[in-house]
Amino acid sequence: MAMNAPLQITLVDDSDLAQAGFAKLLEPYAERVVVLDYRDAIARPAELDAVLYEPMGQSSMSASLLRDLQTAGHAQAAVYTWAGRDQLPAQPANPLLSKSLTASQLVVSVEKLVDGRFEEPAQRAEVPVVAMASGAEAAGEIVEAEAVTFVDDAGLTPREADIVALIVAGHSNREIGEELQLSINSVKTYIRSAYRKMGVERRTQAVLWGLARGLGADPSAEALVS
Repeated sequence: MAMNAPLQITLVDDSDLAQAGFAKLLEPYAERVVVLDYRDAIARPAELDAVLYEPMGQSSMSASLLRDLQTAGHAQAAVYTWAGRDQLPAQPANPLLSKSLTASQLVVSVEKLVDGRFEEPAQRAEVPVVAMASGAEAAGEIVEAEAVTFVDDAGLTPREADIVALIVAGHSNREIGEELQLSINSVKTYIRSAYRKMGVERRTQAVLWGLARGLGADPSAEALVS
């Protein structure tokens, strides 16, 4: 790699939306990182600096592609997921980057990963609570207890923050449920709870709230139109 040349990275994820969103998210940082389509990456593996991958719901094709990218070149690999380590199907040997990272945080993390300086943040103290929202009990649904840590000034739990981030990324409630392995009623319960804390009532307001806090690309004039 030439001096000061941007890092070349790729994402192995079975979701086309996730891949497109990943590339769009990092567009403003093109002088530091260039996102290669996985087809270009496998054609030029020696030029690849880092490969990020989503292990949740990984297909055999993606697993094979990941193996090829890792064996054909010298790229640093890292898990890129919404899930915590304890939620993954197997404990990965590679570092874990959260999809809740802002674009700038992700760029810095990838740079540290390639330089061999990346360290996963220490787990914060967790307080077990039971999340219940109005309407859930009436519907006969109990929202299971989860270990939560408040993650911002609105007091969102990690699960609520994950769901808000997926809303910002354009996912429907059904897609959020599939991504996080939650029932549609649980998704709606978390959304109602998050909206109350955020002080919003509509999805477009939630998207703007999330964008303002780095959960997606910077809002533009077009994004401000409901």
